[in-house]
Amino acid sequence: MAVATSCEKEGKTQTETWWINSVRVDCVGVGPMTCYQIQKGEKLGDEEWQLFYSSIKGFDYEPGHIYRIKLKVTEKEAPVPADASSKNYELEEILSKESDPSLRLTNIWKIVKVGSIENPTGFKNKEALTFEFDASKRTYVGNMGCNSVRGEITENNGEKLVLGPGASTRMACPDMSAEQAITKALTDTRGYRLENNQLYLLNEAGETLMTFQAVD
Repeated sequence: MAVATSCEKEGKTQTETWWINSVRVDCVGVGPMTCYQIQKGEKLGDEEWQLFYSSIKGFDYEPGHIYRIKLKVTEKEAPVPADASSKNYELEEILSKESDPSLRLTNIWKIVKVGSIENPTGFKNKEALTFEFDASKRTYVGNMGCNSVRGEITENNGEKLVLGPGASTRMACPDMSAEQAITKALTDTRGYRLENNQLYLLNEAGETLMTFQAVD
């Protein structure tokens, strides 16, 4: 969905409205660094966040929050070094600052129920099966009993949740029922709910597919 940038031109300076995502990510500019993730415009859109490689003067960034800010963008006078930005960015006003609900998913979780199977354990060690979700890196990794799986979180807004197909090991075990149930639950997940240190993965109809308990 396209969004329009809010601008007030003042010669070589203009005012823009930006959204700043709740985590900075690894990127490569002149060298390895971390970048803001931004969207420009009055409304936060559904499109992917863009990497922003420069700094914003006067902006005291606190991870874990989504910001809506107004900033001044000024063209630098020539000559501008080839490895530098051609513009200066300065905070004018923080319009909003809200905690990012999607980050609540980040934790290590123990499976307590999947389908009709309660407290499944590993085939070899008989220990509880755990999954780790990392909302900032948009990844998940877990033990399905016989094999491990690793994949991408393709959608997460604090309520909706879609998990990409994971890459798993290929071992065969005598009883694959729990693993098959876990695989199906991950595939069918379209949302989640968090209550009392428990995570519930939900299908399109809001029915519980898998229940986890926070490990820590």
